[in-house]
Amino acid sequence: MIPLEARTLTGAAHELVRVLVQSGATAEPEKLEELMGDSLPREVVPVGPEAFMLHFRTEAVNGVFVALGVAPEPVYREPESTKEARIVFMVVAPPGESFDFLQVEGAFARALSNPEVVEGLLAAKAPEEVLSLPALAEIVIPGYLTVGDVMGNRLLSVRPDQTLSEAAKLMTSNNVMALPVVNESGEVIGLVSHRQLLEFMLPNYVKRASGEYPAVTKSGRKPKAVDPHTLPIRKVMDRSVLCVSEDQTLADVANMMVNKHVDRFPVVREGVLVGFITRGDIVRRVLGT
Repeated sequence: MIPLEARTLTGAAHELVRVLVQSGATAEPEKLEELMGDSLPREVVPVGPEAFMLHFRTEAVNGVFVALGVAPEPVYREPESTKEARIVFMVVAPPGESFDFLQVEGAFARALSNPEVVEGLLAAKAPEEVLSLPALAEIVIPGYLTVGDVMGNRLLSVRPDQTLSEAAKLMTSNNVMALPVVNESGEVIGLVSHRQLLEFMLPNYVKRASGEYPAVTKSGRKPKAVDPHTLPIRKVMDRSVLCVSEDQTLADVANMMVNKHVDRFPVVREGVLVGFITRGDIVRRVLGT
């Protein structure tokens, strides 16, 4: 949209939605327009000093679409706000397109960190001038990387007979939130995380004065005192562990993380641990941070 006529971000959002509707991005224009409402969009991200990014996940579209507007005068985040920008772009995608959604956001964020791109956009008088910007044409959205391209190279793990205290020390010293549990052959048989630390170690500090410890028993059995500092990991670890392989695409893994509400996976080769990948690893690689 050139020129973008709105002077507030809410108005700009409505203009960009109209552009998406006119371009055929949705078969349900009313549903897409409902995203805006009458107030400031919630998903606002400043990108450099000259751009605002709006991003939405909606079933009103069946793919990833971007609308971009350049205003001759500053667009203010709110009527009384001092935060302003002349470039506003909106990314919309269906809920299932997590990876492509992140890649497009990252590509635009990287493009708008390039002063040559920003200067070209601000000088553009028509959409054709935007599309012909050499610096913008050089921006390429990354191809489908694999888990092996991104996974962490620190091979941290614990054995089932080690204690929860040992796992806690390893997690805190290496600043990780979970550790795979492996057998003597290096095969993943479980996972221990901050959840177990909070469940079995935190009460120890609360009840230290009384000498009481949380019980580790099956439901219905009489609880007995257990010292979490000597508690074997095998008694508390998660035994149902989702693992991924090195050759799986980040798109597959990102979608698994979203759909299964998991933020980390051990990486295995024929069942043997070879690495670890987290939601943060994917976001950093895709967004180039």
